[in-house]
Amino acid sequence: MTVPDNPPVLLFGETYHHPNIFYRSGFLAPDPVVLVDHGGDDTVLWTSPMEAGRARKEARVGAVRSTEELDFAGVMQRVGSEQDAWSTLLELVCREAGLHSVRVDFDFPAICADHLRRQDVAVHPHADLYREERRIKTPDEVAWITTTEDAGMDALQRAIDVIAAADIKDGILWRDGRPLSGQDLVLTVESRLLELGCTTIDSICCGGPESADPHRATSEVLRVGLPIVLDIFPFHKATRYWGDMTRTVVRGTPPPEVTAMWDAVLEAQQAGLDAVRAGANGRDVHYACCEVFKQRGYGSLAKPYRDIKSEARFIHGTGHGLGLEIHEYPRVGDVDVTLEVGDVVTVEPGLYDPRFGGVRIEDLVVVTEDGCRNLTPIAKVFRLD
Repeated sequence: MTVPDNPPVLLFGETYHHPNIFYRSGFLAPDPVVLVDHGGDDTVLWTSPMEAGRARKEARVGAVRSTEELDFAGVMQRVGSEQDAWSTLLELVCREAGLHSVRVDFDFPAICADHLRRQDVAVHPHADLYREERRIKTPDEVAWITTTEDAGMDALQRAIDVIAAADIKDGILWRDGRPLSGQDLVLTVESRLLELGCTTIDSICCGGPESADPHRATSEVLRVGLPIVLDIFPFHKATRYWGDMTRTVVRGTPPPEVTAMWDAVLEAQQAGLDAVRAGANGRDVHYACCEVFKQRGYGSLAKPYRDIKSEARFIHGTGHGLGLEIHEYPRVGDVDVTLEVGDVVTVEPGLYDPRFGGVRIEDLVVVTEDGCRNLTPIAKVFRLD
């Protein structure tokens, strides 16, 4: 059997958690769909009879077809197993389209792939389908991301306002007669996001030593004088595009070590932002942040900086792409990648000291020819009193 150099793409799954299918179809569906992509506008979306009418109104594809045409209900009755039925459906779609070779996503079910191969359909998994297409954002995509980022900043400001208004008692923050917790702030953030048409898989509202773990979600109490990291990453329920931002604040007088961390992170982030432009290497953006930390006596994970001994350290990359997923290509860290006009990336250096906690500042930017456009204009204020 001759395998074409660039066989059509076969995508399978529900579209809430399979961004490539949503990217090529624009159709949100809670149940599995099948998409055959020959390139350009030559795309066919197969849905259940229940979804076909809605898909014809909403999907951005060349054609919508119903699995009723392939007697999928009869297939389900005949094979007995739902997974076997989906495998058979994919076989029937390939036969109907005359496909003998297909490219599939990295998470295409192995059971389905094995079935297709037994039916003489060559299956070629690819880890980077649509990576280049998705990395460069269109004006519409930038607008959708901006809407999500605006909602996130609104919710973030609500959390900051709660911290600023909290009472101080026995070295911790209080609200409504009880200690204020990170979970209280998460509820503040996420309820506001829902009001603005967004939601999230989680939020980070964590203070004190616990925040030295960058992805620790919450802390039971929020301590006076120690940093509180607020990392908000919403997505829009309709467009599915994400936003991402982080601010670090403190109530009360911080120890000198924490103030020094804040000053260093703020300077490092600005150095990273200044280094972003089309044609720049993401590693150079990362090293720009690391250089500031080096000058201030802090070590980083990158090899040229890892031998610097310090209590507080920079222990992650500087940023990542963002779009239909919270983490997309390109990464901005200790890897070679050339930034391009239309990339949307975060710039988020941080320092983490187990004694006091973490300080991280994160903005989301669109890469331009001569720099970047910042989508996160919310103020960078450390002390709230």
